[in-house]
Amino acid sequence: MRIHDPDVVYTDLGLAILGAFFAWRLWKQPTRTALTTNGSIIMAALASAALFGAIFHAFFPANTTTRAGFFAWIPVSLSILTVATCLLALGLRLLWPQLSTRVRRFIVVIYALSFAFVVLFVDESYGTIVRFYAPTLILFLIAAVRQAMRGTGEGNSWWLLAFSFGLSIVAALSQQARVAIHPVYFDHNALYHVLQGIALVMLFIGFRRVSGSNSAHRA
Repeated sequence: MRIHDPDVVYTDLGLAILGAFFAWRLWKQPTRTALTTNGSIIMAALASAALFGAIFHAFFPANTTTRAGFFAWIPVSLSILTVATCLLALGLRLLWPQLSTRVRRFIVVIYALSFAFVVLFVDESYGTIVRFYAPTLILFLIAAVRQAMRGTGEGNSWWLLAFSFGLSIVAALSQQARVAIHPVYFDHNALYHVLQGIALVMLFIGFRRVSGSNSAHRA
């Protein structure tokens, strides 16, 4: 059985293993907060996106132009939707704590349904996914920077979270610009996965350190 894009597939698998391990570690944190719960879900969803991404790149070279390729791509899309939904929920909770739980849930549900509808019935391309995902990533990045600038004892941890998402943005931009170490043996997707792996490590450390803080409990 031939595996297409092995550099992309193997870096995706490495990202999946790393994300799953971090998700498990966060879930086992003795102190459960909104940040640890959502952080664990984010890690698990990123691991899921990487795993199904590896399958998609390995066995569906025609991408979503075939029915089988389209259905193989959907789990990747829905995994990223899960990440984006968690980031939106956390961003709203941190930036506008005065919003009622009902209002926040309404915003998150409308966003998630819109994301899913467009991907399933209108345009499943990665560009469309990025246009939905990027605003929630930026929202949480702003929230993390705001928490860090408050100068609390957990400021360094919030900066770490901010840097991790900043690196994710840089990785996504480099991927869209098709920046590669080698066009065949280590292309733009493989480089993106390596940068995302570094961001995952920073994200895990940041979530773990902030989880027991007073700011995490208020979140």
